[in-house]
Amino acid sequence: MEIRQLRYFVNAAKTLSFTEAARRSNVAQSTLSQQIKQLENELDVTLFHREGKHIRLTTEGRVLLDDALKILEDARQGLQRLADLRELQGGNVAVALASGLGISGVLTDVLTEYNKLYPKVTLTIHQVAAPLIPNLLRRHVVDLAITFLPHDIDDDLQAAQLFGTHICATVCEHHPLDGRQQVSIEQLSHHPLVLPSHNLYIRTAIDRTAKKQGLTLQPAVEIDDLSHIIYMVRGGRWVSLLPDAATLAVRGLSRVPLDTPIPVPTSVITLAEGYQRKAVTEFLRLLSRTVRLLTQLGNETCDICGETFIT
Repeated sequence: MEIRQLRYFVNAAKTLSFTEAARRSNVAQSTLSQQIKQLENELDVTLFHREGKHIRLTTEGRVLLDDALKILEDARQGLQRLADLRELQGGNVAVALASGLGISGVLTDVLTEYNKLYPKVTLTIHQVAAPLIPNLLRRHVVDLAITFLPHDIDDDLQAAQLFGTHICATVCEHHPLDGRQQVSIEQLSHHPLVLPSHNLYIRTAIDRTAKKQGLTLQPAVEIDDLSHIIYMVRGGRWVSLLPDAATLAVRGLSRVPLDTPIPVPTSVITLAEGYQRKAVTEFLRLLSRTVRLLTQLGNETCDICGETFIT
């Protein structure tokens, strides 16, 4: 029994199609079918019921699938351990960033320091909706995620609280609200509002705070992409509520604090078990150190960029 045979088998079991499995395995269909047949002969079992062009797993096939997945994962981790012996001389660290967070000052510091230490490692940032993050981690599409602090988390994941930021009113420069010391949600409700969609965590936090004040916000436009919201606000007419970290690097915008702060706590999420690459552990170490230093300083506003944060 060979690793490649197990990989062919898993692809066929997942797709229930030798044609699709061959495409995913990057081999000819005849090669894949032959290797699976050879595996069946070696194990002396039938793994698939073959019904014309259709296939389905036998009882023995379903049993083997669980073990095959574990074997392939062990092989992947073993190869990764060997790759780590090259001492971070290449490779990639993929980070999922929940929509609405933006590249904060803290994360920028970590990315910069990491690049100085390990210039040959590529850092890839994926901006995605928070609910999609767990499956991206499980499929190894990303190595870690920085997202809003979840109320609960599945057993196969682990979360460590990082820091937080605040949601504030966002307007263009020279808007009537520009320059105010603070503003209320009730005052904002009298302006044309463009807000994040209901499927985003920050919208939930906004609506929850508004409800406590006896208000129900009725935005004229709802968008699930913050970059489009920012584009509209820069046009001059629209007002929004966004985490201040999402607008730090955008010219032409002004952030106005709310009279009732809306905190947005964040956390870093990783898989709870399995081998973690050295490139990833180093990124997490730098992230933890940066947040720890931020906590020790006790400041709530970055002296350089003006970003507010909660430690």
